[in-house]
Amino acid sequence: MKLIIRFIMFVLLGAAVTSCAPKKSEDCGFVQNVYGQRISWKTSGPIQLHVSSSVPAELKPAIHRAAASWEQTLGRKVFEVVEENTSSPSQPGRDKKNGIYFLGQWESDRKSEQGRTSVYWAGDEIQEADIRINSADFAYYDQNPQQLVRTASTKSSAGYNFEALVLHELGHFLGLKHRESGGTVMAKELGAYTDRVKLAAVDESSVQCEYK
Repeated sequence: MKLIIRFIMFVLLGAAVTSCAPKKSEDCGFVQNVYGQRISWKTSGPIQLHVSSSVPAELKPAIHRAAASWEQTLGRKVFEVVEENTSSPSQPGRDKKNGIYFLGQWESDRKSEQGRTSVYWAGDEIQEADIRINSADFAYYDQNPQQLVRTASTKSSAGYNFEALVLHELGHFLGLKHRESGGTVMAKELGAYTDRVKLAAVDESSVQCEYK
């Protein structure tokens, strides 16, 4: 029986900056602000995503493929993936930089999370987002489930598809919320050795509603 772990805690931190209530929009699977507007990136150019040097080299190709899946659906360049090569890995925080981080320490009361995306917005515009990957409690693989990537602190003996995890987190990064129907990649749970690396029709229609 596949081990099922509660998937992702999506942390949303926002601030409304308008004094008049604007017109509500259809949610289309997106998080909405207090006025019922979809939150999203408003830039027409690619969004920089810095890959911390804490992310193992074996898993970095999965990040590029996950980004390409969303881009293919939208028919344009969405992400500018920047791989950092510093000896001192950067850390997530409100630093005006979007990043993805592989963390060997995780909160003891959130050990069931494989990852977490924090999104910060003002009005209906996303201004910054960080993706945290829990490497303390989970082991990951890229395409080959026999080749698990673990850290010294990793406790899990099971493997989880890293591309599937990042595909889900990038959906949150773009503003999408959890959903459960239609085989969506935005479902809350990801089972061990589950290769959910293709966007479902509901994912494609959701993201196109806002970005295309």
